[in-house]
Amino acid sequence: MSTTMKNHVPRLTGLQFATMITSGYVALGLFYFPREAITAAHRSAPWSILLDGLVTFALMHLLFRMNRLAPHLPLSSLSPLLFGRPIAFVLSLYAMVYHLLLAIAVVVLFSFVLGNIFLPDTPIWAIDAAMVATALYMAWHGTVGLGRTIQAVYIPVALLSMLTFLATVSLIRYPILLLPSSHVAVWPVLIGAERQYATFLGFELMVTLYPEIAPDQRPRAEHYTYLGLALVLTMFLIMYEIIISSFGPALTAQLRWPIVSMMRILSVSGFFIDKFGLLVVVLWTILITSFLSVRLWCLGQDATALLPGKHPTSFRLVLLVGAFIVVVSGIALPNAKIVDLLMERYLIPFGLAYLITVPSLVLLAATLRRSTVKRIQTESSSSP
Repeated sequence: MSTTMKNHVPRLTGLQFATMITSGYVALGLFYFPREAITAAHRSAPWSILLDGLVTFALMHLLFRMNRLAPHLPLSSLSPLLFGRPIAFVLSLYAMVYHLLLAIAVVVLFSFVLGNIFLPDTPIWAIDAAMVATALYMAWHGTVGLGRTIQAVYIPVALLSMLTFLATVSLIRYPILLLPSSHVAVWPVLIGAERQYATFLGFELMVTLYPEIAPDQRPRAEHYTYLGLALVLTMFLIMYEIIISSFGPALTAQLRWPIVSMMRILSVSGFFIDKFGLLVVVLWTILITSFLSVRLWCLGQDATALLPGKHPTSFRLVLLVGAFIVVVSGIALPNAKIVDLLMERYLIPFGLAYLITVPSLVLLAATLRRSTVKRIQTESSSSP
């Protein structure tokens, strides 16, 4: 391959990167939001949600600092140069397993929402297989096409969500609940933030996606990612206000899927809202399929980095194996309640541990091994 062709490898734009990251962490905890925060913190739940947003901003900033050390290299390629292959292998394996677990969790949650509420006559295995097969096809053909698809889907989802919010204002029955509690209990707020953090899990994939950004687009990618977080946090706070003032804290804590319950009420209210509700469901399906495809792509990239020969066949073989594991695991889990328990006991604490520990260790190693980092930067920047 000529040098000219290498220099024209398609790359993500800043907006595509930001939409991929944002849609990744929004999808996981969307359906049972804000049940966990309300159950733990009651009317102080807005402070739990706000705390989650601030923690996410700090962790994103930490990951971006790590990415800037060698922006051309994903973590799976950088860690062997800093820590050696044994530690790098453990970190890559950890990330691969976590990608799989998040993919399985979102498949189980969304398939149960569709199967039990919107498509009761459709077998769960058929929903799982259809979503994962579509995600596999999207990941199969590269990152740039995937980024364009997610960018095209996310904007309609945001616009229709805003229309839905405007419509649900008419459902508010307890306007006094729009005001957060003035008596903030610190411990319940912390517990609520920890249990609700699944809503923000998933942005760790930026360590794999960052090298795919066009070099001149990296500052924009970071700014758009922060902007996306601010918009998502605002959206979640509005959703919380509408849900709690419509259902009340006691009923909201008992609802299995608060947002879905809100959509079902809207679908009964009139023809206009019913059609928009169905369209939102379709777009959510596409959004979650895109979320899965990004997970599979990251899994393939991290796994291929561990293999001696980086061949496209190896990448696609990993995609096939990963998709098979997600489908089988999604069918094997009996219900979404199991995923809730796994989320609370394992996925949230292990995800936070990864997000805090890995970039901290990389930045510490970079500080202690400045000459190695300079050599890595020189070699990676000279590579196509």
